[in-house]
Amino acid sequence: MSCKPKEVKVPLNDNPGLHEVWNNSPIYILRKIDGQDTIADLKLGQTISTTKWLVAVDKQLTLKQLLPSLRKVYKKRRKVSLHSDGKGELYFAYLDSLQKKMSFVNATKMDLMPDFFISEKYFNQYKKADTGFEKWHLYVYRNKIVLNDSIKFDKKIYKKKLLDTLSFYMKRRRDSFPKQLYLNFDNRLDFDRFLDFYIYFNQNHPANAKVSSKIFTFTP
Repeated sequence: MSCKPKEVKVPLNDNPGLHEVWNNSPIYILRKIDGQDTIADLKLGQTISTTKWLVAVDKQLTLKQLLPSLRKVYKKRRKVSLHSDGKGELYFAYLDSLQKKMSFVNATKMDLMPDFFISEKYFNQYKKADTGFEKWHLYVYRNKIVLNDSIKFDKKIYKKKLLDTLSFYMKRRRDSFPKQLYLNFDNRLDFDRFLDFYIYFNQNHPANAKVSSKIFTFTP
């Protein structure tokens, strides 16, 4: 995949990823100024259903600007057709700041939830969803991070320290159910910060907990 700086400024983070993905179709979601508005400009190009889709998103786009285009990409990726079973893979592109290489993270299973729910309210309404888990909820705001709507962290906390702290609190709860962590993101966040957290918590699970594929976004 070629990501020209004039076309798209991909996210930069220190999470390890794949450096090569063969048999792929590139997709670009660019940042475009339209009058006084900033919009996401989706360039699907020649996407082939039998290939792996590599999605390069401009890191400056906010989740609010990006989500409609991202939902279109996932809907198309999961569409069952004569040539596709709807299970094709999808990857996000970013620059590995440690190895200085273009990298890719598999985001095929990401499940973008309706943006009028945070995870706690969603499960209060849909009580039969994801039963059998002790549910934990992490909220990433622009200026803070909150666990279970009660424990607050500074936005600049190192990811490793945040992970260790989450593990500490989870270990204190001696629930018989397995634990599952749900990620919630302020839709004012730019894609750069979102992808950094998404990759990290899918590669590093706290305290014997799973990280749900369900991704929630919210308007503060």
